[in-house]
Amino acid sequence: METLGMHRRLALGASPAILLLWILAVTVSATKHDVGGKKGWAPDVNYTEWASHERFFVDEWLVFYYQKGMYDVVQVNATDFDRCSAENPITKWNRGHSYAFHLEKPGHYYFICSNGYCYHGMKLSIVAEEATPPAPAPELSPASSSGSFPFTQSLSLPVFFTIATTLAGIF
Repeated sequence: METLGMHRRLALGASPAILLLWILAVTVSATKHDVGGKKGWAPDVNYTEWASHERFFVDEWLVFYYQKGMYDVVQVNATDFDRCSAENPITKWNRGHSYAFHLEKPGHYYFICSNGYCYHGMKLSIVAEEATPPAPAPELSPASSSGSFPFTQSLSLPVFFTIATTLAGIF
């Protein structure tokens, strides 16, 4: 009887740990691109040069850091991007000192600053690519001659979470 109680305490104690690991895994998987690098979103930065050193994928984030009250971030179409026009914005952000934009689908994205700074280079054009599928999980090898547990060589996080959640539910 004491063994069953001990297992229940272990399962209850393990559940928050499993949840924390899952949250960390989800958080770590998203890539964040700080637009302009250390220079941020400001005039006279070559964003074409900056973007040429980055690769953008669906479900990643662009983060614009800028001087509060001076600049804004406006998502526009290609025509308005070329004209530095914010007359037909798709989205516009001018509060605070930063803006995080989620790349939700593959395609071209265009951003400008509408406060006249677009003419000083505050414009960014990127292409978000479809995310590449993860590599298949390696096959599990049989136990080695030393008698070790066969899963110790490699476990992907999804496999680990499935096993841990199942075990927590059993106890």
